Amino acid sequence: MQRSPSKQYSSVLTLKDGEEIVYFLSSSSTVIACNLTQKCFSEYPRLLPLFSEYSIDMVECKGEILVVVLSDFFKSASLRVWWYDLKTKTWNQIAAMPHAMSHEFYDKKLDINCVGAGDQIFICLSSAELCSYVLYDFASNQWVELPECSMNGEALEFTSAFSFEPRIEAFV
Repeated sequence: MQRSPSKQYSSVLTLKDGEEIVYFLSSSSTVIACNLTQKCFSEYPRLLPLFSEYSIDMVECKGEILVVVLSDFFKSASLRVWWYDLKTKTWNQIAAMPHAMSHEFYDKKLDINCVGAGDQIFICLSSAELCSYVLYDFASNQWVELPECSMNGEALEFTSAFSFEPRIEAFV
């Protein structure tokens, strides 16, 4: 399992149906949900076996917590987005990167760093030998590889996904 030090203690906050819930990944990559409104917590079932080779991150899109997983399986890489159904208590795959795009990530020991905003997920994939940036759009079901990030003509080795939606809101 690959985890960026910057994401080791990260969390995602959702507000849905009047309840504030903070989600974070445990050291064994299970999702922990802490309901601040009801003052309780729960642990979701593990997506992949404990000793599988994968990288995992969480995002919030439209009030829902989603888990993004990059895994190596049968000599290929797979990048998938999962949603947890509280009613059936099961993980459901809701998106998968086309094999033609994800295959280049095989055996690269990549760490994923993701952020959600509206109907989109921005995914940074990085390792010592490869950096790639992908945008997934739920509305169009499209995966788009973005151009390399560079500064002063030098490719950046690591980029951290961060969502910022500037708004001025004043209550009078």
